[in-house]
Amino acid sequence: MKFSQHIVVYASDEGALLDLVRDDDEGPPPGLLGVRLLRFRDTPGRYVIQADFDSWDSAEASNDRPDTQAWAARLMELIDGDPKYENLDVLLETTQ
Repeated sequence: MKFSQHIVVYASDEGALLDLVRDDDEGPPPGLLGVRLLRFRDTPGRYVIQADFDSWDSAEASNDRPDTQAWAARLMELIDGDPKYENLDVLLETTQ
């Protein structure tokens, strides 16, 4: 079953957040299907980082990678407050 993790954050520097989300110097972890950065229209400075994986197991393996840990540390430097993690199983997915 596919898995999606949302990281909800507040940040004042959107450009720096975009740069961080784009950063894949180490290459994507196995099982990562894609990443999106979403901005709340009605709440300035609030964002969702959405990472989609082919499975929960792939996401868990990604969390153990040193480059993922370094990325998370850089994220903590950019955001205001603590991130909120939401872990979701994908029940249905359509494409156009």
